[in-house]
Amino acid sequence: MCCTRLSPCSYNGQEFDAYAKVVVNAAGPFCDSVRKMANKDALPMICPSSGVHIVLPDYYSPDGMGLIVPKTKDGRVVFMLPWLGRTIAGTTDSSTSITPLPEPNENEIQFILDAICDYLNIKVRRTDVLSAWSGIRPLAVDPNAKNTESISRDHVVSEEYPGLVTITGGKWTTYRSMAEDAVNAAIKSGKLSPSNECITSNLRLIGGDGWEPSLFTVLAQQYVRMKKSDGGKVVPGVMDTAAAKHLSRAYGTLAERVATIAQNENLGKRLAHGYPYLEAEVAYCARNEYCESAVDFIARRSRLAFLDTDAASHALPRIIEILATEHNWDKSRQKEEIQKAKEFLETFKSSKNAHFHDGKHQ
Repeated sequence: MCCTRLSPCSYNGQEFDAYAKVVVNAAGPFCDSVRKMANKDALPMICPSSGVHIVLPDYYSPDGMGLIVPKTKDGRVVFMLPWLGRTIAGTTDSSTSITPLPEPNENEIQFILDAICDYLNIKVRRTDVLSAWSGIRPLAVDPNAKNTESISRDHVVSEEYPGLVTITGGKWTTYRSMAEDAVNAAIKSGKLSPSNECITSNLRLIGGDGWEPSLFTVLAQQYVRMKKSDGGKVVPGVMDTAAAKHLSRAYGTLAERVATIAQNENLGKRLAHGYPYLEAEVAYCARNEYCESAVDFIARRSRLAFLDTDAASHALPRIIEILATEHNWDKSRQKEEIQKAKEFLETFKSSKNAHFHDGKHQ
């Protein structure tokens, strides 16, 4: 039997113990820290690698076109692809330390800019960068590897301590295979008796059942975006194609729930100029997706922080205002949320990225 001490719950602020036959350690780059709680002499399983990406305006990937360079001057891979209405470019692959809030350095950002400039007839400027971030890849260690580029991206599942199953390595595109292998290992470790075999290969994401590409037309036809003007007057707005497509792709068949909030609760206004995210999404995520902070929304329930740090910064006051209503935050908590969110955005190099005023580049 394993016992885990859980951190203070956001609902009641209390720590508590949880008991289980098996604990799955899926802590990403922090998995070695969890392993050392069970065995302080455990050898490292991962080699952390930093991967930096930047986001540029959409005109760098016109007509949905992209670019991939399989081998740059120094042998690395660089790509530039359309992503959520903008252009994503990357990436780097270098050793890094493990931190909860990794951030790119300017040399890495400049490397990406220089690398893609080699294949374009225009200069890509640092001031064109809308957002930049660094992620930590928890690569499984190969003792014969000399650098992180040659370490396998395959995942590893192990049980070095009874009842503690660790899964590390892997990548987003293999998450279902990783989950299946980890759960199978946990079943074996705990001598569990599930009633059925793994169903992940046929299990759709929430909102996937019954979804069709044409769903956005239903949203556009049947819903309006009720918006409050700066003067406080409520006015109707069209559920335009961009907003309807975004809701359909982000929430699937649950998009109508978000559209209903936009229509019935006067939360149909866009959160940021040039982006399809609606006020209603903040309320919906607070009620249904455990959105507990402003950072939760701009980085984990939407991709606004990753797309445009300036737009995310401008959206923060309204996001926090809606969350405050949903969670009964006082003024002190709202002020704290603003500060934490701005500090978070600075790890995306917000002060050095492109800034706009009324949609114009500054």
